[in-house]
Amino acid sequence: MDDVGGDRGAEARRVAGLVGDLLDVLADKVRSAGPDGVRVLTEEELQRHQLSWFRAGWAEHARASGQERPVGPDRPPARLLPFPERPRGHEHPPDDGG
Repeated sequence: MDDVGGDRGAEARRVAGLVGDLLDVLADKVRSAGPDGVRVLTEEELQRHQLSWFRAGWAEHARASGQERPVGPDRPPARLLPFPERPRGHEHPPDDGG
């Protein structure tokens, strides 16, 4: 019979080693870029980037399918809304008995 606990421990050590290697590479890149070359994105910047990426994808889809509509300043700006959080203790929907 295989030693399942030993396999999990070996896998955990392997993953920890990979994460450590990844962090070393990231630290080297940050060090070589210098303090002016590293920037942390805010949540708003990230959402703006995701929204523009999403719009570009749909615009390309519309162009490719021949359903292109003008996209420009006449279109109201849109923003991503935060996903509502569930109240604590309501992880599962109530059982309706059916």
